[in-house]
Amino acid sequence: MVSNLKKVVAVGLWMAVFILWPAGSRAAPDYQPTNDGGNFGLGLELGDPGVWGVDGKIWIDQTNAFQPAVKFSDGGSGVLQLDYLWHNFDVVRLKDGGQMPFYIGVGGDFILQSASSLAVRVPLGLSYIFEKKDVPIDIYFQLVPTIWFFNAGSEFDLYPELGGRFYL
Repeated sequence: MVSNLKKVVAVGLWMAVFILWPAGSRAAPDYQPTNDGGNFGLGLELGDPGVWGVDGKIWIDQTNAFQPAVKFSDGGSGVLQLDYLWHNFDVVRLKDGGQMPFYIGVGGDFILQSASSLAVRVPLGLSYIFEKKDVPIDIYFQLVPTIWFFNAGSEFDLYPELGGRFYL
């Protein structure tokens, strides 16, 4: 079990570096979703599939971002996730403080086990980006309709996920 978990983490980290690093480097240098943070956020996520995970967000411009994650379950299995998100900052307007964009995206899940599985997911969420100086943080809640594809067929699930990130 521990060996499989190490493989999942290693593959997820290498995937994030090779796929997402070029996207993050093309981001507008003057755009930061938070006052004092950069365009890359790293944090924790709670929710299925898995129980908890390490997630990130890489803004590529003012409305588009990649959201990778590596999730873990109690049984030792892991899930690699990658989403592409589009944000709308006009749905919820706040008078004071931070920003609250609604977002929708498309992405996938990949389970690395003896029988690996793929899924297509559509995250729908609401994020709060703090406006305070010296607090480069966002928190979010999302519902994720997901269709899993197995050797013997497919399955639909709806996952709630809650998380937060610190921007570097």
